[in-house]
Amino acid sequence: MQRQAVTGDTPWRKRVVIALLAAGAAAVVWRAMMLHLFPEEISAKLPYRVKQHIGKMLIPARRGEIVDRTGEVLALSTPMVTVGCNPQKFPDSVEKRAALAKLLGKTDRWLKKKLERYEDKRYIPLKKQVEPETKQKIAALKIKGVEFRRGSRRFYPEGEAMASMIGFTNQQDVGQEGVELAYDSWLDGKPEQVRVVRDAVGKSIETLSLIERGEEGKRLHLTLDRRLQFLAYRSLNRALKEFDAESGTVVVLDSDRSEILAMVSLPSFNPNDLAQRKGGALRNRAVTDLLEPGSTMKPFTVAAAMENGIVTTSTTIDTSPGTLRVGRKTIREFRNHNYKEVNMARLLQKSSNVGSAMVALMMKPQQFWRVLDLAGIGEETGSTFPGEGTGVLRDYARWRKVEQATLSYGYGMSMTPLQLARAYTAIAEDGMIRPITFLQSEEAERDQESRRVFSAKTAKDVRLMMEKVTQEGGTARRARVKEYRVAGKTGTVDKLVGGRYADADGKPFGHTALFAGMAPVEDPRVVVVVVVDGPKGKYYTGGAVAAPVFSEVMGGALRVLGIPPEVTDDLKSASHG
Repeated sequence: MQRQAVTGDTPWRKRVVIALLAAGAAAVVWRAMMLHLFPEEISAKLPYRVKQHIGKMLIPARRGEIVDRTGEVLALSTPMVTVGCNPQKFPDSVEKRAALAKLLGKTDRWLKKKLERYEDKRYIPLKKQVEPETKQKIAALKIKGVEFRRGSRRFYPEGEAMASMIGFTNQQDVGQEGVELAYDSWLDGKPEQVRVVRDAVGKSIETLSLIERGEEGKRLHLTLDRRLQFLAYRSLNRALKEFDAESGTVVVLDSDRSEILAMVSLPSFNPNDLAQRKGGALRNRAVTDLLEPGSTMKPFTVAAAMENGIVTTSTTIDTSPGTLRVGRKTIREFRNHNYKEVNMARLLQKSSNVGSAMVALMMKPQQFWRVLDLAGIGEETGSTFPGEGTGVLRDYARWRKVEQATLSYGYGMSMTPLQLARAYTAIAEDGMIRPITFLQSEEAERDQESRRVFSAKTAKDVRLMMEKVTQEGGTARRARVKEYRVAGKTGTVDKLVGGRYADADGKPFGHTALFAGMAPVEDPRVVVVVVVDGPKGKYYTGGAVAAPVFSEVMGGALRVLGIPPEVTDDLKSASHG
């Protein structure tokens, strides 16, 4: 009998094979699940090639808009893309290369050199912030190796008029100057984080899951009014051209709320043009540049003397013969005038240097210093604007007698135009002063930081005396505003160069023309400061150069804020005649 061969296909062998196959399948499924759900937890155990294909990616958040007090947009981000390519995949087509270069705004030679220089790279950026329309035209070329990555570009609708205040961002949308820098974290938002699959060259080819949800940047509401900003820009620009001046600044404050309504600095730049973002034009002179305020300080000299009971509105002093000897220095009136006997109102109306010095010397140094210190001379305004200067007010214990005299008309101290505007809010707001802001926010915090500089009576008396500066016989008749009563003070400062105000022949190195004022006189709502640096020619005083700018800007501000016109004496005469 022939014996039958044994095949080995016994039941227990089949069960073993089936079990092994099931275990292998389960391991594959389990590994796939872990790779998909928890790649970071097992990444140390993954082969190098797997770790290269699964990773995280950040998707930038859209930057928040900046808007003015009425909701008008001052800065916004528009969708853009970055065009790049893999030089190793770029075709050897001269026609396609030339077509791409043209759409990028470059030459074919430039693109050729770029590709040759980085031929060993797998990705190089060619141009950032490319508009969607251009991106579509490039995509239509269907060039192998060309890639598009998402991005955005910041756009500033108001251009030069708002540039020094708003600032700008770089190509990564990070704030570099102005408000954009000061509130970068608020505007920037939080990027979205996702898990992606990447190809061999690191390019994202699939989104697997959301790791962390992002947040768009927050909208920033400013106290600025774009209408007033443009008006101030236009008026100041015209004055700089008319008087061939070097630079200028205008600050407009809502004195009731200590809010910045407009702040212009010239020369300016177009923030939408990368080529213009350089040099001195980037400075916001209103907060960074220090100047001697000149005769705009005389109202504070008079206020300090009144507050200390040394003079009253009816006090008179004899300024004859128009000079005053203090130590080895002789103080003179502008253009050698002799105003003879003056009261406090006439002292301000005529801007008497001799009278101001005499009043200052009647006080103890500490009495005078205290009012200047409380008015914020030599301290930041609280605006939080980047690069704000603090200015200088020396301690009264170190004053010489001549310094006390010259401080009375604004020499020997320094401040920014914004500090000067803030100081004038003390006169406008019945003696109270508080931090300045350019953000729309709750009032409570700044109210708690308010302080009294002098009494309400002193502030009102000084305002009424300052009104005469803009009337017949005053130094600033061109500062008047039709249908409103305004108060203010001129300043004409000799420029300090190398510790001297004049050359060897006694000729000044130049001048700075100022005007600071408020309206309406009885209950001021607006404070305006105008600074024009380096006017040339016959007219260079504050009354001739800065006062007309004040008049135009103040008139616009009063109308924009809806402040009703007043019936002035001029209107009464016109109605009867």
